[in-house]
Amino acid sequence: MNEKFSTIEYMKKYLIKPGFLFIIIGLLFFSCKKDFNTATPDQSSNNVKSFFDMKASSGFNWKTTQSISLELSSPTRSYVLIKSTSSGITYYKALIQPSLTYKTVITIPAYEKDLTFDVNGTLNKIKIENNKIVHSF
Repeated sequence: MNEKFSTIEYMKKYLIKPGFLFIIIGLLFFSCKKDFNTATPDQSSNNVKSFFDMKASSGFNWKTTQSISLELSSPTRSYVLIKSTSSGITYYKALIQPSLTYKTVITIPAYEKDLTFDVNGTLNKIKIENNKIVHSF
């Protein structure tokens, strides 16, 4: 019986108490979280209960696209790729015949202010003015 008692005392002294101590230290160490700065909400938006309660300024443009009128001409037969200047995404492809004006309307993202025209491998950056591009290559 004395042998049994010493085993229990040994477990309490060397296994259980240190085990609890490690668990408590681990919880304290891993439970600490960094406080993130949260933005305070705008007081004018407190009355918004649904999407229809939201108000936009009178000059805000809700459109995400724009329609561009193109008038392109070339003295030679030309294959044209119309691309985004920033991302290189191709928006439109056209084959321009000599001595004829190629006219079309394309829809592109509203944030585009100029386009890149790849004409038979030659790049031309052209600014969009009044939702229209008139150019001769």
